[in-house]
Amino acid sequence: MSNTDINGKEIPAPIAPKVSMQTKLSYGFGSFGKDFSLCVVNTFLFFYLTDVAKVPATIAGVIFLVARVWDTVNDFLFALIVTKVNTRWGKYKPWLIAGNLLQCFFLAACFCTHMFEGTTQIVYLAVVYICWGMSYTICDAPFWSLVPCITLDKHEREGLLPYPRFAATIGNYLAAGLGVYAVALFGQGDDGFGYAVYGLIAGLLAIASALVTCKWTEQNYAPAEGETFKLSDAFTIITKNKQFIFFIVIALCFVIGTGVSQSLNLYIYKYCLHDASLFSVMQLWAGIVTIPSIVFFTVLVRIFSRKLIFALALILPLLYSGVIAMAGWGMLPVYPSVVASGIIFGFSNSIYWILVFIMVADCVDFGDYRLGLRSEIIYYSLHTLVIKCSGAIASAFLGVYLSWINYLPDQEQTQETIDSMLSFYFGATLICVVSLVVYLTVYHLNGDTLDKIQREITRRKMEKLTADAVAQEPSAMEKQLLDAAKNQ
Repeated sequence: MSNTDINGKEIPAPIAPKVSMQTKLSYGFGSFGKDFSLCVVNTFLFFYLTDVAKVPATIAGVIFLVARVWDTVNDFLFALIVTKVNTRWGKYKPWLIAGNLLQCFFLAACFCTHMFEGTTQIVYLAVVYICWGMSYTICDAPFWSLVPCITLDKHEREGLLPYPRFAATIGNYLAAGLGVYAVALFGQGDDGFGYAVYGLIAGLLAIASALVTCKWTEQNYAPAEGETFKLSDAFTIITKNKQFIFFIVIALCFVIGTGVSQSLNLYIYKYCLHDASLFSVMQLWAGIVTIPSIVFFTVLVRIFSRKLIFALALILPLLYSGVIAMAGWGMLPVYPSVVASGIIFGFSNSIYWILVFIMVADCVDFGDYRLGLRSEIIYYSLHTLVIKCSGAIASAFLGVYLSWINYLPDQEQTQETIDSMLSFYFGATLICVVSLVVYLTVYHLNGDTLDKIQREITRRKMEKLTADAVAQEPSAMEKQLLDAAKNQ
C-alpha cells in the first residue's frame, strides 16, 4: 500500500505514543520471575526425574511429549477464550495473576515426584506436569500479548523489549547458576527436598513479578474486540499469514536444537567434564556477556541491522556446543572451553530472545495489514506452544537416547556412553542451520518492508480513534449547549 497522497506527496508517519520508563521497568520485571521458574523446569526437571526421583528416562520423555500433544489443543482453546473475555482490569492482566498462581502450585508439585513410587508416581507426574504446562500458557501468552498493546512503533518496541529480556535473562542465569548450590543448601543431603523448595521459590518469584507488571504497566492501544473474532478467523491467522508460518519454522528448529543441548547440560558437565559445578561457571560467564548484549542491543541494531545480528544468533549454537564437545573429548582445555562456551551462549541466547518476541509482534502487524485480522493472544499462544513443544520434543529425544546409549543414573558412565552424549550435544544444534536458511530466504519482515507495514497500521489506528471521537454521543452538558444555541 502506498504511503503517498493523490498528489504523490509522502504522507508523514503518525506519531506513536512514547513508552514511559515506568512501563519499561514494570513490564520488564514481569518476565524475571516467569522466566526464572521456566528455567528451573527446563534446566533441572528432567535431571531431577531421572537422577533423584528415579523415573525411567524413556517414560519421562514420553510424558513430556504427551503433555505437549495436549497443549496443541489446550493452548489454542485458551487463546480463543481470551479473545472473548474482557474485564474491568483489561483483557490480559488478570490472566497473568491467575496463571502464575497456578504455575507456582504445579511447579512445586513437579519437584515432589520423588515422594511417590511405581504406577502412582507415573500418574502423579503426568497430571502435575500437564497442569504445569497449561498454567504456564495462561501466564506467558497474555504477558507477551501486551507488547502490541503498549506500542505499535518499531523503534519503541526495540526500546521496550530489552527490558523484559534483560530481566528474563537475569532470571534464567540466576535460576540455572544457583540451582546446584540451592538444592544442596536447602536439601542438606536430601536432594528431593532441596529441589521441592527451589521449585516453590521459583513459583513465588513469578507471582511477585506478575503483580508488578499488572500494577504499573500502561497500555496505549486496546486489543482487538473479542465479540467479532471467530474460530474461522483464528484458522485464517494460522494458515494465511505466511510470514508467521515461516517464523514458526525458525523458532521451532532453533528451540529444538538448543533445547537438546540445554537439557543435556547437567549430564555433560557431571559425567563428561566430571565437574557439575562448571555448569555454574558457564552460566556466570553467559550472564556477564548478556548484560552488555542487551544494554547495547539498539546500538547493535543500528550499526549492523536486525537481520545480521539475528542471523548470527541462529548459527552460534553450533560453536558453543562444539567447543564443549571438543573439551569433553580432550581436544581443548576444559576450563577455558567452559568460559568460551558461556560467552558465546550468552550473546546468542540474549539476542535471539529479544528479537524473537519483537518478531511475533511484527507478525501480528503483518496479519492486520494483509488480512485485516488482529489477535495478539492467538499469535503469542502459538509461539508459547512452539516453545513448549520444542522443549518436549527435545526431552523425548533425550529420554529415548539416554536409554539407547545405556545411561545409568548417578553412576560412572562408560566411554562409549560419554562419546554418544557429546555427539548428541553437538549434533542436535545442527538443526539451527535450518532456522538460518529459512530466515535469510523467505522471512521478509525487516527494514523498509516492516516500516511500511507499521506506518499503515498506525495510520489506521489513528483514523479509527478520530472517527470514534467524532461519532461519540455528546455529553449532557454538550447537549444543553447545543439546545441553547438552537433556541438563540
